[in-house]
Amino acid sequence: MTEHDPGERAAALGRLWHVGAAAVVTAAVVGYFTATRNPPRADKPSAEPAPREAGRMPGYAEIGEQRRGPNADMYVAAVDGLNAGKPGAFEPVIQSEAERQAVILARAGRRAYDGAPPTIPHEVKQKDFPDCMACHAEGAKVAGKRAPRMSHARYDNCTQCHVPSTAPAPLPPPRTPVENEFAGLASRGKGLRAWPGAPPTIPHPTLMRSECSSCHGTGGPNGIRSTHPYRESCTQCHAGNAALDQRTESPPPWQLK
Repeated sequence: MTEHDPGERAAALGRLWHVGAAAVVTAAVVGYFTATRNPPRADKPSAEPAPREAGRMPGYAEIGEQRRGPNADMYVAAVDGLNAGKPGAFEPVIQSEAERQAVILARAGRRAYDGAPPTIPHEVKQKDFPDCMACHAEGAKVAGKRAPRMSHARYDNCTQCHVPSTAPAPLPPPRTPVENEFAGLASRGKGLRAWPGAPPTIPHPTLMRSECSSCHGTGGPNGIRSTHPYRESCTQCHAGNAALDQRTESPPPWQLK
């Protein structure tokens, strides 16, 4: 028997180990990809129609004001028709002092005092906020009467401040009359001007009256309608009255010497 060099035997044994390890790794890789590959299968035609795309589910805050279902847009065209007939923003405004006084008197007849929430001049059957907004969101004209645009930010409980002028069921008279000396404010008249031709100041408080177009826009009464409703930044020229807004007096930020 021929004797081999121990070094050659070790080298041959190492090569055998390398070949065996490579074979094991190759088998593992092939097995992994074979197992994870999807088996071929024939596509079967479905008799059912493809499902419609599902829209976004409304949140809890949106459920009360969104109309859903196949009849959601049934009254959109009818509501849009209520805004027809409004004068254009650039149409000339011809008004008189008598018209202005008539508007002021009619406005005072719907309020307990100047600045109070106006009463509702019609029967109220609505149960939630969107029914009021159908006419008062942008303003409309219904049965020959003007439904003004809401002059303040959104508050959902409208009847918390606005009550019907004629209740469907009159309340019983109080047992003991409550005596008080409360006297509401009256209309302040016209705004003051710094000089002839200057923009007048706002002659009323601005609280809950941030939407000037409610009364002075194209849908407002002619006696107090603005001649330039296309200019929407009203307080850029028309300043508020600190006394009417009941703002406290404060010193200037810097003492000038």
